[in-house]
Amino acid sequence: MKDRYLTVTEVAEMLRVSYDTALHFVKYNTDHITIGKQYRVLESKLNAVLYPEKSVKRKLHSRPIYQIIERT
Repeated sequence: MKDRYLTVTEVAEMLRVSYDTALHFVKYNTDHITIGKQYRVLESKLNAVLYPEKSVKRKLHSRPIYQIIERT
């Protein structure tokens, strides 16, 4: 599948949020480029932010048990 640049409007439609919310998300949470005054984000970069490979649960279980249990 070919990776493509998404506009903020396309991101807003994908996430089902307003344009302003999507703009803020793209500006501050993704690696993006600007073309003139428009922001573009690679679809793969957006997916990496939205669906990280390692979840908190997996990280928690990968640590030794003595680090997980809080000592009193």
